[in-house]
Amino acid sequence: MSALRISLIIFGIVFCSVYGLFQLDLFGGWAWSPSQPEYQLMIVGIYFVMGLMMIFQASKDPLAHVLFIRFVIYSSLVHGLIMFGQAIIDPSERGHFLGDIPALIIAAVLLEFLLRRELGKR
Repeated sequence: MSALRISLIIFGIVFCSVYGLFQLDLFGGWAWSPSQPEYQLMIVGIYFVMGLMMIFQASKDPLAHVLFIRFVIYSSLVHGLIMFGQAIIDPSERGHFLGDIPALIIAAVLLEFLLRRELGKR
């Protein structure tokens, strides 16, 4: 099994776990304060579906799902960068530098690297 396939499964599981991460809120780095349940439910739904697609579709044949994987990469990068800016502006949100911001950036960078490597093997 390729590193890309394994990464898609692992990050897919993490994406499906966003609800639990909001509940744990380790280091104050996953949920926003004050709590925003409507926003959080929207994020949970989107990331849960992306996670399922990563696990049950993209990981089976990554090169057949390049467009979807690129969507995961760039949406994660944009989401992480937007949150980075928001955490800089709002000191009460600095915990996100230890939570979801690095998680999203790491996922985007690693998936991009592995996808490029896999495409180079063609």
